[in-house]
Amino acid sequence: MARCYHCMKEYTEEANFCPHCGYDRHAKAHDLYYMEPGTLLSDGRYMIGESVNAGGFGIVYKAWDNTFAKMVAIKEYYPGSIVTRTPGTLEVRSYSEKNIEEFEKGKKRFLNEARKMAKFNTHPNIVDVYDFFEEKNTAYMVMEFMEGMTYKEYIAQQGGKVSQAMAVGVALAVLDALREVHKEKIVHRDINPNNIFICSSGVVKLFDFGAARFEASEMSTVLTPHYAPPEQYSTNGVQGPQTDIYAVGATTYFALTGIKPEESTDRLHKDHVVPPHKLDPEIPKGLSNAVMRAMALKLELRFQNTDQFRDGLMDKKKVLDVEEELRRRRRVRLIQIAATLVVLASAGGFFAHRYRKQQEDATLQPAELQIWVSADEDDTPENAKARTETMIADFLQDYPQVTVQIEAFDAESYEKKINEAAAAGTLPDLFESTDLDPAYTGGLEALNITLDRLENVEDYWFLEQYGELFPQMTQMPLCFQVPVVYVRMNGEDKEDKTSVRREDFLIYKELMGEECISDYQKLAAEKGRNMNRDGCQMFIDGEADRYLSDTGDYQRLTKELPAQFRVELPKEGEKVRFDHLWSVNAASGKYEKKAAQWMLYYMLSANSQNILGVRELEGIPMNRTMYEVFQDVYQADLGMVDEQIQKASAGGSQWLADNKKYMESWK
Repeated sequence: MARCYHCMKEYTEEANFCPHCGYDRHAKAHDLYYMEPGTLLSDGRYMIGESVNAGGFGIVYKAWDNTFAKMVAIKEYYPGSIVTRTPGTLEVRSYSEKNIEEFEKGKKRFLNEARKMAKFNTHPNIVDVYDFFEEKNTAYMVMEFMEGMTYKEYIAQQGGKVSQAMAVGVALAVLDALREVHKEKIVHRDINPNNIFICSSGVVKLFDFGAARFEASEMSTVLTPHYAPPEQYSTNGVQGPQTDIYAVGATTYFALTGIKPEESTDRLHKDHVVPPHKLDPEIPKGLSNAVMRAMALKLELRFQNTDQFRDGLMDKKKVLDVEEELRRRRRVRLIQIAATLVVLASAGGFFAHRYRKQQEDATLQPAELQIWVSADEDDTPENAKARTETMIADFLQDYPQVTVQIEAFDAESYEKKINEAAAAGTLPDLFESTDLDPAYTGGLEALNITLDRLENVEDYWFLEQYGELFPQMTQMPLCFQVPVVYVRMNGEDKEDKTSVRREDFLIYKELMGEECISDYQKLAAEKGRNMNRDGCQMFIDGEADRYLSDTGDYQRLTKELPAQFRVELPKEGEKVRFDHLWSVNAASGKYEKKAAQWMLYYMLSANSQNILGVRELEGIPMNRTMYEVFQDVYQADLGMVDEQIQKASAGGSQWLADNKKYMESWK
C-alpha cells in the first residue's frame, strides 16, 4: 500500500493519483531545497509529506507518524539566509564558517521553543508539541496537524474584519492560553493575527513560541510591527505579561476595525489611534474601552493580567478609557480619605451588624459543593469532568472560599445513579438533571438567585419565556439542540434506511408520524442493534443512509465521516430541545445553595458557553453573544439552523417529561 503525501490516506501501489484527494504521488518538493516527500526521519518513525508553509527560519511539512498512525506537522529549522541543502541530500549546512555560530545559536533557540510549547500540551488553546530532536545537522519539532487557517487569513476571508462576537471569542481563547503561559513566567512576545490559528473545528490555537522568553531573562528586540508595545523596542525595556496583553489588544483592534494600530513608538510622540467605537458606532463603548486599555502606552494604565482583560471584554466590570482612568486615579486619594472617615463614623454595634448583613448578601460564604456531571455517549467521564472544571474556573478564581468536588459518570450509569440519589434524598449540591425523573423535581431548589443575576434574560435564547417553560423554575438549560437530518453522500440512490436519535423520538414523531420510529425499530432489530443506543453508530457503519437527529451529533460525525455526509433541515418543524439541564438540591445547606446558583450563572457566561457550545460543540449556546461565534465557526454546515432558531419554540419541563415518557415507551 502507498500513503498519500497530501491527505495521508492509504491506497494501492498501482495508482499514480490518490483516489481520496487526487494528489500526484510522483509530485516533487515545492522547492529545490525542501525535503522530498517520502523522506524518513527519526529512524523511520516519521514520513515527510508535502510542505505546507515556509518562513525565514523554518519549513513546515505534513508528515505521518508511523508509531501512533496519525498525521502530524513537522517543523524543520532551516534559516534560508545562512544555510543550504545540497539537492539530493538531507544534510543542512551553513554557507560559510562565519555562519556556523549563528546557525548553532538559532538551533538552540528552536529546540528551546519546542520545550516551552511542550509544557502546555494539555491546554486546548495552545498547539501540542509531541516530539523534538536533532538530525541531518539541524533540528525538528513534531506538532499536532491543524486543519484551518491563521486568524490573519480568516479576517481577510471575512472581508477585512470580523464580528464583535468572533473578535471577543478569539481574544478570550488567546487570553485563556496566556494565563497558563504567564503562570510559568514565560512571555510569548509575538502575538499577532499570523500566530493565532482558527481550526476547522472552531478551536482557537496559539502557536509560534519562537520569540518567547522567561520573564527574568535577557530580552532581545524581537517583535511584529503594529502589535508590539513600546517596551519591546528596547533591549532594556521591562517586558512581562503586559507585553502580551498589548499584543492581544492590538490584534483585537485590527479584527474589529480592519485597521492595523499605529506603531507604538510613533504613538509616544502623537497618538493617532482612534478608539474602535468611534470608527464603528456598532461597537459598544465598553468593548472599545477594554481594547484601548489593553493598548495603553503606559504599563501602569494597561490591564495588569489576563484575567482583568478578560473581565473587561466580557463586560463583567466597567472599564474606563485611558483618559477617564487617569482622571479617576486623581480622585482616588480624596475618595480613600472620605471612605476612612465614613468607616470611623459608622463604628458601633448597629452599624457592624448591618455591615455584616450587607456583606453576606453581596458575596458568598465559605462552601463546599458536590457536583455531578454526565458524559455523553461519545464522550468520557474524564473529558466531561475536565470540561466542567474549565467552565467553572472563572467562578473559583473569583470566589476562592468555595471549593468543589466533581464526579463524572458515563451516560448509562448516570441516569440510574441520579434517580437513585433523588429517591434516597442524597442528591449532590449542583448537578446535571437532564435525565432526572420528573417525579423528583419537587426536591429541587427554585433558581431565583440565578435568574436575578442574569439581569437581561433577552441576552439568552428562550429565557424570556423561562417562567412559562419551567413553572417550577428548578432546571436551567445551558444549551439546546436543533433537529437536523444527516444524509450519507453515497446513499443517494439506495433504499431509504433511516435511524433516529433516541432523545429526538418525540420531535420526529410530531414531524413525520410514528411510522418513522417503528420503521427504525424494525431496522435496528434486523441489524441486531439497540435502537435506544445505536442510531448514530448505524449511520456511521453504513447500516442507515439517513439519520434523524440534531446538532448534538455534528462533531462526532465530522470526525467519523469527514466529507461523507450532508446536513439537511426537516421539511417541517420549528421545535428545539433543551440540553445539559442543571439543578440545585433544595436540601443542601444555605451557603451551598447560594454558591451553586451563582456558579450556574457563571456557566451561562460567554466564556463558559464558548467552552461548552463552540469549542466542545455539546449544543448551541444559550448565550446570544456566543451564539454569534457559533454561527461564524460552523456556518458552512450548520449556518442553515439560524433561520429555524429565529422562529422556533422550545419544549419546557412538561414537553421534556413527555419526551422522556415517549422514549421509555420504546424500550
